Amino acid sequence: MKTAMTNRKSLLILLFILAFWITFTVFQNSTKIWTAFKLPISFHHWNFISKSSGPEAPLNPVVSPNDTQLRVREILEKLDWLIPPRPFTHVNTTTSATHSMITILNPRDTYCRGDQLDILLEARDHLGHKKEYGGDFLRARMSSPTLNAGASGKVTDFNNGTYLVSFTLFWEGQVSLSVLLIHPSEGVSALWRARNQGYDRVIFTGQFSSGASQVYSECGLALNSTSDLCQYLDAQDQEAFYCMRPPHVPCAALTHMKSKNQKVSYLTKQERSLFERSNVGVDIMKKFKVISVSKCNEETVPMKDKCKPGIPSTTPSGHVWKNTWNPISCSLAPVEMKDCLAGKFIYLLGDSTIRQWMEYFKANIKTLKSVDLHESGKLRHQLAVDLDRNINIQWQKHGYPLIGSLHYSVKVMENMARGPQCLQSCSASSSEKPRHYGYH
Repeated sequence: MKTAMTNRKSLLILLFILAFWITFTVFQNSTKIWTAFKLPISFHHWNFISKSSGPEAPLNPVVSPNDTQLRVREILEKLDWLIPPRPFTHVNTTTSATHSMITILNPRDTYCRGDQLDILLEARDHLGHKKEYGGDFLRARMSSPTLNAGASGKVTDFNNGTYLVSFTLFWEGQVSLSVLLIHPSEGVSALWRARNQGYDRVIFTGQFSSGASQVYSECGLALNSTSDLCQYLDAQDQEAFYCMRPPHVPCAALTHMKSKNQKVSYLTKQERSLFERSNVGVDIMKKFKVISVSKCNEETVPMKDKCKPGIPSTTPSGHVWKNTWNPISCSLAPVEMKDCLAGKFIYLLGDSTIRQWMEYFKANIKTLKSVDLHESGKLRHQLAVDLDRNINIQWQKHGYPLIGSLHYSVKVMENMARGPQCLQSCSASSSEKPRHYGYH
């Protein structure tokens, strides 16, 4: 009996020590535990944090902002090397499509299908002087409108004012060649300098809800202000957007956004003249006649493997013939668009450019039916489905900053690649597991 009492007392002492140790540990780490539960307010994948003069919160605990900035700087330095500054004092010293010289290397009266046609381009300025450096934005194309055929050419810049333009003659018939001077190297340099000059070209205005009233504040990618700023941070992509915090209004009260272009230009008057419509996309070969391409021989065309992910691409990667794309490195089997998309969910995320794909799908797949989502305006969500083939296509605008004059909500911004909508769809079951394609 005495031994049992002794064991009971020992057990109670041990339990008391254990309880005291747990309490002490929790007390010591209470700050960390509370911080773990005290999460920042967020709209979907964006975190809204009020910023004062203190240090910024890290954007990503895995990859530090310093590492990211270093990587971005390295990329920009490589681009700066590819697009060196090309100052000029007069438009006459810039590249001229009219005065530049074109020479067909090893010309023939008739070419065979599959031959390569090489052209040497010597860039000259408006005074007829040979350019001593490269960097011109050229676009080489070949086409046969009657055959609904076309292909791009390959441009090699020797960085001394001369270029080699190579065309592969994919089809037989009458072929027209063109080399367009989109922008001279001086214009390319001016655009690159202007692009890197600052972030104040677009004015963003945020609308905050404050009780029954609305408060408006300046927003942007970079704000020079000593006032408190609301940071809208995407930790995964390490992207940031800022708004000046209205007095006595929380950052999470941001509901709508709109933007407009500022009446400012980083281009000089003479630089702007390079981008007048008459100076953009001028054909250097407009005086050249069409060339004739013949079949020449009955060579057996080698069989190509079917196209699949991972096959290396070539330059050019293929050509269009009778409105059908024909890649060089692999073979595309003809397939109906609606059959190709059967059993697939397609998510389109972006601006009006990617929204054109949505309009294209709806116009060319007659079995697709639009679903009324009870929204209005150009920025409304769009959904089209084909229940028989299990096709689901959705489009929605990307997150802010979205440039445009329309007044849009920021409460519904969501990245499809990480949003709950994608997670629900990914777990949906069907006879064929849906494939998900995200476009940004």
